[in-house]
Amino acid sequence: MTLADKERDAHLLYIDLDPKRKPFTLMHCYIEFEKYPKWKTRPLPQKKQKKTSDASPGTTSNDEDGAVCTDAVCTDALEEEKRPHGAKNEKKERLRKGKASVSDANGCKLSLESVWAQKIEKDDIKEATKIARYARAFELQEKQIALQEREDARKEREDARKQFELDEKIMLMDTSGMNAAQKQFYMDRQDEIITRRHNTSG
Repeated sequence: MTLADKERDAHLLYIDLDPKRKPFTLMHCYIEFEKYPKWKTRPLPQKKQKKTSDASPGTTSNDEDGAVCTDAVCTDALEEEKRPHGAKNEKKERLRKGKASVSDANGCKLSLESVWAQKIEKDDIKEATKIARYARAFELQEKQIALQEREDARKEREDARKQFELDEKIMLMDTSGMNAAQKQFYMDRQDEIITRRHNTSG
């Protein structure tokens, strides 16, 4: 039989075995997966044939479940099932797990480094903000001190001006029409003004 004949018989057998008589619609999947060893152990079922004990190599025979397979395919499937996991497979598995562990460790390390870098960046931002706030407060304080100094100087000049006007008024006071006590009062004030001015200029 050709491959096309086998495929046609398999489709007909599938329809006969299906309770709803539906055709097989996943042929594209079968074509894709049949090249893998796993699926070679599950050939398409065919019509039951008479069991023969002296089947020659390359002939087909039925297994207990009614599935049909060639001697070569069945032998490969049996060897696949009986073949234990060797040292190579175990080594590959250990290498795979080791790589996964290293990858996880590297990922964890990168994650910790990222968190630490973010923390340092936040701390730097906080420190810079605090320094800027202190600098701003110091600048405002300096401005307030300068304003206070200017205000004090202005008041001092104003007080000096008023004191000068008062001293001038006392020094120019006409005492000719005053009695002796009044004259003595202004003479004493004039002496105080002269002494104060002398001490200030000295």
